Amino acid sequence: MLSNHPEDQDFERFLHRTSRPGNAARNARVVHHLLAGCSVCREHLITLGWNDKRLERLLQIPGAESFEATQPVARIYDYDKAFAQAERSLNAFLATGIPEHISPEDLLADILPLSADEQKRRLSQEERFASSQFAQHLIDLSHRKRYTDPEEMLHLADLARLVAEICSAETLGSEPRLADLRLKAWGHFGNSLRVCGRLPEADEALATAEQYRKQGTGDPLLRARLFEQIASLRIFQGRFDQASHFNDEAGQIYREIGETHLLSSAMVQRAIASIYAGEPESSVRALNRAIPLIDQEEDPHLLLAACHNLVRCYIDLDRPEQALSLYSEAHTLYSEFDDPIILLRAAWQEGQLLRDLGHLRAAETILLRARKGFLERSLAYEVALISLDLAAIYVKLGMVEELKQTVTTTVPIFRALRVGREALGSLLQLQQVANQEQQALELIRILNAHIQPLAKRPVAK
Repeated sequence: MLSNHPEDQDFERFLHRTSRPGNAARNARVVHHLLAGCSVCREHLITLGWNDKRLERLLQIPGAESFEATQPVARIYDYDKAFAQAERSLNAFLATGIPEHISPEDLLADILPLSADEQKRRLSQEERFASSQFAQHLIDLSHRKRYTDPEEMLHLADLARLVAEICSAETLGSEPRLADLRLKAWGHFGNSLRVCGRLPEADEALATAEQYRKQGTGDPLLRARLFEQIASLRIFQGRFDQASHFNDEAGQIYREIGETHLLSSAMVQRAIASIYAGEPESSVRALNRAIPLIDQEEDPHLLLAACHNLVRCYIDLDRPEQALSLYSEAHTLYSEFDDPIILLRAAWQEGQLLRDLGHLRAAETILLRARKGFLERSLAYEVALISLDLAAIYVKLGMVEELKQTVTTTVPIFRALRVGREALGSLLQLQQVANQEQQALELIRILNAHIQPLAKRPVAK
């Protein structure tokens, strides 16, 4: 068994003042006890408010997994270089910067009355806005806007990025911690660009975030979060194998540090990649494994997303009765939200279910309302897909004029999405075969195959 356990004061010095002269031997002993999984030291860490699994993942010392609790303490001196690197990582991770005296709420209040351009100008020029807490506050506010106002989400994310860029290592405590802050800001900015359909810019922003990650402390949670953001972008780009790879990497990190809820998030996102890749059966299995792990109180949106996509799987598998049963069970979840985009997606799904169950007129009414809502929010990808759902209903009802009108209003949407000439030609051809059900439905199937992989490509302004 390990002996010569570090005391509370050793941990305090280790966590807060590791770089001071004369601490090397004490710190080496602390690191060794952490890596060896010492139960006594684990209790010390818990008392001090630290998660030892997260610290071990942060250290990432080669060969650390082979340490046994029965090995002599003297063996630690065979790992001088590794321990020195571990100590440097922890120094950077735990460094404290200059206290910030202005609250993020007060800083935000100063710029709220200004125009968007003036807000950016003030942030870029006035040193008092160089606050890590302010940057995090803007990220949090932006995240809350994702289902209500994507454009405002992007604007706030842009402000957070600007604030992170004007912060200094002195204010954060170390260069790696400054890189961590910029990683968070650029990662969220890239994710917000993706939500708004600006994929090339999102790719560039996430590449910048990755560069900051390499310069940062190595915090495993930040690494996993960036992998999830990259995976989301890859789904929207139609690069599903890469999306699955990044989600698996994120999931492995969450599993190692015991973050069950975050693991469920990565699993849900991987299931979504399987849906877009045309593998609904694989997605059903993944979602059924993820749902029991979700903490509904912590993230009700994630549970809703999992159930919503499970319904979609059953629709894609041509099992509308099973989809309807699950949708009915999840209906109470939808009623707990007032986010307009979530409610529009719920209406769209309900319309698809009614269509597949043969209630065509009821489906038409709901889909028209959903299409109008997405159109008002300039979400062209959703508008295009709902238009094809409506077209299929009009074909089955024999409503030729309504079908032709739907095609006419959808042509500019297709052009905005920059679909290929073949897809645009198929859409125009749909008008010519409006009274030939079999041919028309086949054209709609082909058009869906063209539109689905676009997954929110940039919309022409």
